[in-house]
Amino acid sequence: MPEIKIACERCGGHIEYPSEMAGQSIQCPHCQHTITLPSPPPPIPRQPTPQPPPVPGSARPSPRHGIFYYVFWGTVSLFGTLAILFFGFIFLTAVGAGFLSGLSHRPATVKNTTTTAATHNLPALTETEIEQARNLVTGLNSQTDDIEGTTWYSPDPAHNYKTAVYLYIGQKQTGQPWLRWKIRYYGKDWLFIRRYRVKIDDAEAVTVLPTGEIKRDNSGGSVWETFDELADKHAHVLNQILAGKTTHLRMEGSEGNKDIELGPEQLEEMREVLFVFRYLGGTWPAD
Repeated sequence: MPEIKIACERCGGHIEYPSEMAGQSIQCPHCQHTITLPSPPPPIPRQPTPQPPPVPGSARPSPRHGIFYYVFWGTVSLFGTLAILFFGFIFLTAVGAGFLSGLSHRPATVKNTTTTAATHNLPALTETEIEQARNLVTGLNSQTDDIEGTTWYSPDPAHNYKTAVYLYIGQKQTGQPWLRWKIRYYGKDWLFIRRYRVKIDDAEAVTVLPTGEIKRDNSGGSVWETFDELADKHAHVLNQILAGKTTHLRMEGSEGNKDIELGPEQLEEMREVLFVFRYLGGTWPAD
């Protein structure tokens, strides 16, 4: 048991006693003075050692790693760098070249573009077809514009005043010819045509939208509304028309419609004009 030591207030002698006797009265063994034993003072609580506040943004020190850890990640980093350099080289030599070529608005390779376009065109005429086309040329009406230097080849419907659908050819002294498609409405009342609907044989009707202005004219109480455009702008639908047996064509306008039928005779005439166009040096898409 812990003992408490006090001094007598009379003689100053030291007295030791166990803590359990606190509060009792005893006589000083030196001077016989009666002393009330005081209670021991309460223990002083131990204050914790203050710690410095954490610094914002500080991180705990990372544990140290062995040599194999650094060798492994060093190897991974090396292969990653080589992969980046490899794909960067591919980009600069292939994709990069195409990208820079696009910025300059020039095709990357003219040879590939020409080859791709040629594979989509109808093949060149055979010797027999050339002989046939030479005979067909004489059956077309030809007129030469001396001012513009252009010769026009057209079938008979081009020179009457009836509603008609036909192809015709223009050619200068040098260069390739060009093929045009004309749809002409002739009547007494305006239709103000906005579009054309085409139904080929038993297929569903398709719409042909003009890419330019429809020309309108009137004379002597009659009116004309004429669609006249480069044929290759509508090559897909024209190929379908020329491959069919019968085509029904509707001219749709804000003031009314006009329906016509292209039978075997009219379609054959359009095929012959296309044949002559190819004979004169023109190219035509196969699809």
